[in-house]
Amino acid sequence: MPTRQTAPTRTVRQQIRRLLVILSAFMAAIIAVATLMLFSINRQYTGVLACANTAADFNKEFKNTLDLEMYNHVIRPRTEHSADDLPMEELDNAEQVLGRLAQETTLSDNRWRVRSMLDMCRNLRMYMIEIAHTDSYDLRMELLERNIRGETGLTKLIENYMHDFLGDEVRELARLRDVIGQQATLLIFFSVLAMAALFLTLLTYSLRVSHSITGPIQALTQKAERFGADDFASAPVETNITELQTLDRNFDKMAGRITSLMEKQRQDQQSLHRAELELLQAQINPHFLYNTLDSIAILAESQREEDVIDMVTSLSTFFRNSLNRGEDVISLRAELIQAKSYLEIQQIRYSDILTYEISVPEELQDTPVPKLILQPLIENALYHGIKNRRGRGAIRITGFSQGEDICLQVTDNGAGMTAEQLSRLQSGKYEEHHSGLGLKNVHQRIRLYCGEPYGLSFESAQGLGTTVTVLLPRRGVDQLYREGAEP
Repeated sequence: MPTRQTAPTRTVRQQIRRLLVILSAFMAAIIAVATLMLFSINRQYTGVLACANTAADFNKEFKNTLDLEMYNHVIRPRTEHSADDLPMEELDNAEQVLGRLAQETTLSDNRWRVRSMLDMCRNLRMYMIEIAHTDSYDLRMELLERNIRGETGLTKLIENYMHDFLGDEVRELARLRDVIGQQATLLIFFSVLAMAALFLTLLTYSLRVSHSITGPIQALTQKAERFGADDFASAPVETNITELQTLDRNFDKMAGRITSLMEKQRQDQQSLHRAELELLQAQINPHFLYNTLDSIAILAESQREEDVIDMVTSLSTFFRNSLNRGEDVISLRAELIQAKSYLEIQQIRYSDILTYEISVPEELQDTPVPKLILQPLIENALYHGIKNRRGRGAIRITGFSQGEDICLQVTDNGAGMTAEQLSRLQSGKYEEHHSGLGLKNVHQRIRLYCGEPYGLSFESAQGLGTTVTVLLPRRGVDQLYREGAEP
């Protein structure tokens, strides 16, 4: 029985649970990626929007307000408390807004602009204090125009920088809006792609799970069909499903028990056939021996001493090989010697009608074969072929390899058979004859040793002779012989 390969096994419930785990993990991954993408872009957009809102708190009339208040301060008469009348509150508010913008903006250019505007506010504060401490009206007006409200004044620069700052933040918002649109498109695309991939993954895994269940079930079905056809040598079904492995193991156990019962039955049949063979041999050998001894007596009376010696020698060789220490499998060489001894005896008896030839390659003659498979065929060819024709007949024994098999042929040029007789033989309807073991016995013994499709096959034409072919499995008989199996 083939050895079952150990492998991790799972029940059907575990397979379904695994499918659900894969589905949940895949969906969780899609949701996590989408959430991270949305969170990242939302955080950027919120930051820029907050920065823009903070910039909106900056007094849009900062330049006009500060310029007007500083002009009013310049034209008022000087007192010792003139510095206290400076519009520092407006400047303080601007610096607070700029401080928040420095923390909120994410654009490098705008960070530079904020730092620059803070520096301008500090300088502006310094110029305002300088104006407050200047007594000359003309000089105060000159300082106002040159440093504060003129075209190159600080309020104008701050206004321009703030304008550029807001422009960049608005462009950044527009860019983020485009990015959000692109991200949404990508998210939709990748979501569809992910869902398609998930569908394909689920489809593939479902087919795999389905195949892992239906495939072994189909294999078990085929195995059951082979069991029904008496083929119990099936390999274990490859599956990692626990329930199906249990079924397969029980199938194999059942097959083992059936095989044991069949083997016992086969051995009983072999014993029965062996007993029948021994009985036939006990009946046939004396009959053949009597005929041969009668022939020897006739030869002796005719003073044909050399023929007597040859026949006695051949008879001795024939029976020595027939006994063969009780073994039922012999080498093809020994079987050919047995056949030759029989032919020599019969040639002496029928010297006027019989010639023979044996041609079997030397490399085949050490092959073990069942005993007594050629002599009955020769006997059948002699008594039912050669003796029923006019003139001298010939028997030819040949052998050759055919793939992993051996073919032995016994050919005669005797009377041959009618189409009806040949059809009966080819269909397995053998006729028994008292002159030998018979074709049926030879065919059954070969099948007993080797199984189908081995045994005898026939070719014949009436008046042209007959060829009987013996097909044997060279390796199979050899294996049987080495293991010492009994027929």
